[in-house]
Amino acid sequence: MNGDTTKSRPRSGSRLLASLACAVACGFLASCASTGGDYGPGAGAFDTVIVDAGHGAHDRGAKAYSGSPEKLLTLDTARRLADILRRNGLRVIETRTSDYFVTLGGRVAISNRTGRSAFVSVHYNWSNRRAARGIEIYYHSLRSKRLAANILRETLRAYPTENRGIKNRGFYVLRNNNRPAVLCELGFVSNPSDNANVQKAAVRQRLAERIAAGILAERAGRHP
Repeated sequence: MNGDTTKSRPRSGSRLLASLACAVACGFLASCASTGGDYGPGAGAFDTVIVDAGHGAHDRGAKAYSGSPEKLLTLDTARRLADILRRNGLRVIETRTSDYFVTLGGRVAISNRTGRSAFVSVHYNWSNRRAARGIEIYYHSLRSKRLAANILRETLRAYPTENRGIKNRGFYVLRNNNRPAVLCELGFVSNPSDNANVQKAAVRQRLAERIAAGILAERAGRHP
């Protein structure tokens, strides 16, 4: 939700690395061949990813239908994502690495002072309409749009849920960011089905792997 589940994080083996390498290669070929859709100029060259775990400490984020609150789910997913990206040769800066609070301005400042970077904020969603479910990725600047689309394409493979698309919104960490920046809402913890999935460490691992695959595909220039 815009604004521990810290079980040991399983380390992905050669199959994951091969899968991510394949995503990059396929992405490059797709970028050469595809002409559909207007996703803007893309994120451009970057070798650093700012991984932002939403909420923290007194800011618990969304209350789950059952299980851990959003702040712990985001932290766990973000730490998994950071591990995967580092193993694939990217420099990673995490806005938080445990259950403490970082202001929105502090998160953006980390991104804005880091050159050749992209910013990826990890969240889980909530609605007072219990039937609401699915994954959606937000962006603000046009150069962030393709990154959002690449991440959405991949994360929809993590577990069975709805495709809520990519959306242009002026959230603080997006509109004040000088870098390509996206905010990932990875499922509704208010929905019994989505929540049952994302409370599982194995599903959060798959989400982290698919976000990483989307980032690597964007870096390779894949047109979604």
